[in-house]
Amino acid sequence: MMAAIETAIRAASERAAEALRCAGFDEPSPAYEYFVAHAHQQLFLRLCGADTETFEGGDPEIATFVIRNARNIRDHYWAKDRPATPEDAEA
Repeated sequence: MMAAIETAIRAASERAAEALRCAGFDEPSPAYEYFVAHAHQQLFLRLCGADTETFEGGDPEIATFVIRNARNIRDHYWAKDRPATPEDAEA
């Protein structure tokens, strides 16, 4: 499943870059991370049962669980040695 998601994100990034080139834009295309962030947002909305267009109707309890899970991953793997911040108290 993750390979399919990765392939879709890379394909979207490449299509956007090509579309910008064809339209004559000399600016760099959006970063790959932009597409990852958008996919993350859409998956979060789906997990919470929210409308992916309006963001309405999501379950705040599920959202809290997902956010807490992400914070636990952060704390356990990436932030072991950093001092606590005021935002940590909100978790």
